[in-house]
Amino acid sequence: MISNQAAQYADMFTALGSEPRLEVMRLLFAAYPEEMTVGEIQEKVQIPNSTLSHHLEKLRNERLVNRRKQRQFLYYSANAEAMQDLLSFLSTQKALTKTDTPVNKTSMEEEEKFMEDNLLRFFHSIYTNLFGSLGRRFYLQGYDKFTDKAINAIHLAQLEARRLKHNFIGSEQILLGVLGENDGIARQFLNNVGVNLENAKVEVEKIIGKGKETTLVDVPFTPRAKRVLKLAVEESHKLATNTVGTEHLLLGILNEGGGVAVRVLQNLQVDLIEFEQHLRDAVS
Repeated sequence: MISNQAAQYADMFTALGSEPRLEVMRLLFAAYPEEMTVGEIQEKVQIPNSTLSHHLEKLRNERLVNRRKQRQFLYYSANAEAMQDLLSFLSTQKALTKTDTPVNKTSMEEEEKFMEDNLLRFFHSIYTNLFGSLGRRFYLQGYDKFTDKAINAIHLAQLEARRLKHNFIGSEQILLGVLGENDGIARQFLNNVGVNLENAKVEVEKIIGKGKETTLVDVPFTPRAKRVLKLAVEESHKLATNTVGTEHLLLGILNEGGGVAVRVLQNLQVDLIEFEQHLRDAVS
């Protein structure tokens, strides 16, 4: 049977299965981490108050939005943690779907697998509709070779940009995205030298701080971040691998050699030359 976790996430994605709710979520993520009142949301989506209240309640019931009451006003904000959980689940399940090839399946097992595969495709289509695909944000030869973990790291980088209220994704957000991808090779290597998501976030905020303006729904990459991505693809070619993983993203950051990401690693007492050599030896 389809797992309870998959069924739970199916309910959450079903809540996003209407254009008004998707538009509400786009607005709330654009404003994140700031809140919006019902009146502010209604002014943007232009739907009757009673209908909007129904949509907001549905999103809140599925933990997609947070609600806070202050005096006579209701304030709503996107639940970024829930969306990160959804993305991690989607990425993990897509990887399992690609590698799980048991033999001698019964017809019942094949039917259950078909249903779960359809659920995963539905999840991904909703997520892409909500956030937009990376392919629309930039063109990068070799992007189709990115692993699910690498794609997840880039999506997490975008969420970090929104959290910091920055209208860009720099090398530092890519570093945080790599650290946020729990099962990536790069995270393991970074953890081994004392770098984790928590202390890296602290260093990033020390260097660049938080923005003051509302972030864009579709956050663009800085020129340096684009170079990091291009170098990641080149690193995978040098190592004669067919895919680009989080380890290649990390090598791209190190090879680019500048930017906030490198400063973060230096501030956390990482010997960059030794660290890069150990990483290369491990992935060669």
